[in-house]
Amino acid sequence: MKTCMLALVIGLWFLVVPCDLARPVFGQEPVAILDARLTGHIHPSICRTDQGDLLVVYQGINVLMCTRSTDRGASWTKPEAIPPTAKRPQGIRESLQRFEVYPGTASVLPDGRILVTWDFIADAKQDGGYYERVLLYTMSTDGGRTWSDQQIIGPVDGKHLGAIRHNVLPWKDGRWLLPLRSGIPRLFDPQTRQLQDFPISSPASDPAADPAADPAFQQMIRTAKGTLLAMGRETLHSSDDGRTWTVVEGFPVPYDTQDQDFEGRYLTPLADGRVLVTWGVGHQNRGIRYNVSRDDGRTWGSDQTFVLLPEMDVMARYYSGRTVQIDAHHVGTVFMNRNGLFFVNWNLKSLADVELDRR
Repeated sequence: MKTCMLALVIGLWFLVVPCDLARPVFGQEPVAILDARLTGHIHPSICRTDQGDLLVVYQGINVLMCTRSTDRGASWTKPEAIPPTAKRPQGIRESLQRFEVYPGTASVLPDGRILVTWDFIADAKQDGGYYERVLLYTMSTDGGRTWSDQQIIGPVDGKHLGAIRHNVLPWKDGRWLLPLRSGIPRLFDPQTRQLQDFPISSPASDPAADPAADPAFQQMIRTAKGTLLAMGRETLHSSDDGRTWTVVEGFPVPYDTQDQDFEGRYLTPLADGRVLVTWGVGHQNRGIRYNVSRDDGRTWGSDQTFVLLPEMDVMARYYSGRTVQIDAHHVGTVFMNRNGLFFVNWNLKSLADVELDRR
């Protein structure tokens, strides 16, 4: 009886949502990973291990925390600290007592290792500076249960690199492509510790045409078909490993020139070749928006957007949802608001239903 009543309530909830927001979504209700009021740079990231576990990494108190789900997001373990992220790195003066462990992202490498990046940021304003910061990483060879000592990425020309807000992209020769929050992407060799510039040449990022244009591409992904997508002021497409790029016209989540923020978007390549983009809008965002490209990221249908949980407060922009594919039929999104950290699992059949609904 309780199950029937719950189904009725959910069904009525979808009916009362305005028709331009409601879309049939086949999945679970949001699950609370953390049921507590949150402040600070929580920045949750998510990855799926080779064993099928889901890991969520986020900012705790001067340390990164990790929680695990072994049942596709239906329940989550008690969060545990990632010990090397609490260590003060070399190169940061001990006299700087105000600092922050600024979260990056959790990525799965081709050999199954889990890679977590973060920045250690110390306040140097009292000494006439701004920040002293170091870009760091740690790896796990056992699915996120134990972690290696912290390692530094950089510096470049005496300056440390900034944050990585979206996933590191494994490169074919064992290097990692780093889409940095500020500046051009770089290739990093973890064996030699060498960094190489990875400039992206396109009309959208030509400094001669627009000297004020930020060359940063906050996220770079490789689709199931091998295509590269780079998302910055413009979203770009490359079918030759980044040697040439074309602008993706009609991308449904344009760069916000007024807010100068393009971190509130997240690309998820699906195993069947489709590509999802997840995002929110503004500071008072409700729900999680999704759109899909069915042709390897080349074109997007602006009328194919649907909103999941349209009545729920979801922090967008810097706190935007992060989506990962769980299996052939399901994806899951981790997101947050002031009242906690949440996860929602939904069925990819919803995308087909949206398409049919628009015909």
